[in-house]
Amino acid sequence: MPVPLLLTFVSTVAFAIQLLIFAYLYSSHRVRFFQYLLLAWGAYTLSKGLKLVDVLVFDLEQSSVPTGVATVAAVGFMLAAGLAYRWNYRLRGRDLLIGSAVALVLALASDVIGVDERLVGVGLGAVQMAAGVLFWPSRDQIAGVRVRGERLLAGLLTLWGLHRIATQFVPAPPGSPAYFCVHAVFITLYFLSTFAVIIMVLERARAESERLHARLSEAERLATTGELAAGMAHEIRNPLAAIVNATALLTDEAGLTAPERSATVTALRTEARRLNRILSDFLRFARPQEARRAPADIRDVVQHVGALIREDRSRGARVDVKVAVDPAVPRFAFDRDQLTQVLWNVALNGVQAMNGRGRLTLDVAREDHHVALAVSDTGPGIPRDMLPRVFEPFYSAKPNGSGLGLTIAERIVTAHGGRIDIDAAPGGGTRVTMRFPIEAA
Repeated sequence: MPVPLLLTFVSTVAFAIQLLIFAYLYSSHRVRFFQYLLLAWGAYTLSKGLKLVDVLVFDLEQSSVPTGVATVAAVGFMLAAGLAYRWNYRLRGRDLLIGSAVALVLALASDVIGVDERLVGVGLGAVQMAAGVLFWPSRDQIAGVRVRGERLLAGLLTLWGLHRIATQFVPAPPGSPAYFCVHAVFITLYFLSTFAVIIMVLERARAESERLHARLSEAERLATTGELAAGMAHEIRNPLAAIVNATALLTDEAGLTAPERSATVTALRTEARRLNRILSDFLRFARPQEARRAPADIRDVVQHVGALIREDRSRGARVDVKVAVDPAVPRFAFDRDQLTQVLWNVALNGVQAMNGRGRLTLDVAREDHHVALAVSDTGPGIPRDMLPRVFEPFYSAKPNGSGLGLTIAERIVTAHGGRIDIDAAPGGGTRVTMRFPIEAA
């Protein structure tokens, strides 16, 4: 087989493979300009296949009319793709009829009409350059979007058009060095253009995925906001009802004795403090402060919280507080105020679970590259069906709990690059373990 014919055969096979890749990508990225590029690549593949038929079947030295029509159609579809990319142009039936007529006229131009074949080649090259210019992204398209594929394709189509024009004036007999050079440049431009189109499709698919992810995140945020609002309304309603009832009783001066009035005022203050605690927890949850981490010794925090529990006689009068800190635990970076808040909330949960009687253990140890801070109590534990929900906002088994303590604790621990785990069994107590990375500094 002659070398030029072999090159044509290899090119046809390569073009067909690239066309299949385009068809596969189009199945998941149906954009109008990509559809027209798919048609353009299909027309180029068809023109190469017809070129083989011309030589092998009809023994023609010049391209046949169908081959010429396919070549012109490929350039026309490329121009349509550029127009669709820039202005969302859409091919209509009338446009297809006019384009088909133009393709047929140009294919017959040299043999029938007598027009110089080089003039047709220059015209097709100019149209291809115009398609390249149309693919160069505008300022509106550049804003916030990666356009490397568009720029690469615009430059390559422009060079491809210049190559088509230049080859009209460069003698390149089949088998000559000039022929191989012209063919090599054409194949290179074709393959690089295919690569640029693939980049365009992947970048647009990624951008679309990011937009969908942003919309999903916004929908989840709105759903969470609705759940928080509902939970907040539920938590506020009870203390407000108690306050309203207490104020109604206090307005009836003749209906209350002095002890009853004193008890009502005490209840009013208790519910007001409860309402303030709920609102404070909600604000800490809704507007978390950024962790200001600095290298420090976790022993100080644990000893401080342990002392607070011992001194709080109203809650832990009969609670035996044990603090154990492994000497191997190093200093690491953390926000002292936030970790104090977390440890206090978790320890207070343990004290309340034991009804003020039992043993509370604060244990700090080193686990590989982490510091493990564990809070254990000897309370009744947590039922298995409740464990998956303990970190949900406003979920609490305590009658007066806000349901935000563990939620805030988990958020703070996560902000420190750590994690929080709960081991509990009915009747076997509860162990809450918080692990922080030592290299957090």
